[in-house]
Amino acid sequence: MLTDGVRAVVVGGVEHWVRIAGAGNGGVPLVLLHGGPGESSYGVERSVGDELAKVAPVVFYDQRGCGRTARPSDASTYTMERLVADLEELRTALGLERIVPWGVSFGCLLAAEYAVAHSNHVDRLILHAPPIADPLHPGLWTMRPGAVDPFLTPDERAALRAQLDGVTEPLERTVAALGAIAQSENAARFFYHDPANIPPADENAPEPNLEMAMALVGNERVDLIDDLAALDVPALVLAGLWDRHVGFDMPRDLAARLPRATLEIFHRSAHSIDEEEPMEYVEAIRTFLAR
Repeated sequence: MLTDGVRAVVVGGVEHWVRIAGAGNGGVPLVLLHGGPGESSYGVERSVGDELAKVAPVVFYDQRGCGRTARPSDASTYTMERLVADLEELRTALGLERIVPWGVSFGCLLAAEYAVAHSNHVDRLILHAPPIADPLHPGLWTMRPGAVDPFLTPDERAALRAQLDGVTEPLERTVAALGAIAQSENAARFFYHDPANIPPADENAPEPNLEMAMALVGNERVDLIDDLAALDVPALVLAGLWDRHVGFDMPRDLAARLPRATLEIFHRSAHSIDEEEPMEYVEAIRTFLAR
């Protein structure tokens, strides 16, 4: 049986940071799969994690090389296949028969791939801002410069457009756009609809693992949505109406494809729904789990 607290669990040859909360609750445990790639569970754990732990058992963990988890000795293990295997080993190590993968942004890709590979251990899915697109969609990274453009100052916008003039390779364009928004005075508005919701800097927040990010960015499997749509699994898709990081059309269209999906739209949020509308976020998940 699960017990609350922080522990180290070795999976895939790497010591993973794991925290369990709400172990005394009934129901199938939620397992938070954080975004990035290369970020950590730190932010979501603090925004809504403990409130959700009042509803159901929650397993927080940082993926290999991320946050409070150790870095692997071999950087070539930063692959989706290895992350799926890590999650399956973690489920086994914790003695869980079934789980609810709770993906956030990039973590939705991991949740979806895990569900496809291990559907017999998935009770249902929660997908917050899923970057899972139909094969005919131009894709998240192709659209990134256009998504960044509105948030830049006039001088920054002109510089980015000049930099991308004649550049057609999607990853190069993506890297340039990410660099532009990261250096912009308006960087936080890319993730938050209301500037009043932008949190102060947190010196305790783990640094992102850029090596992992570069290994996984742009490597999404184009037919993942077809495999996911073939599963008979209840899914909750959470979408911020003002999300320019992933966009609104991908979560909406994903919900339309999944046979047992519920689409929950947050009208006052961008990408960081858990921070902009935390009470509504928790209530949406609570309602979904109660069905």
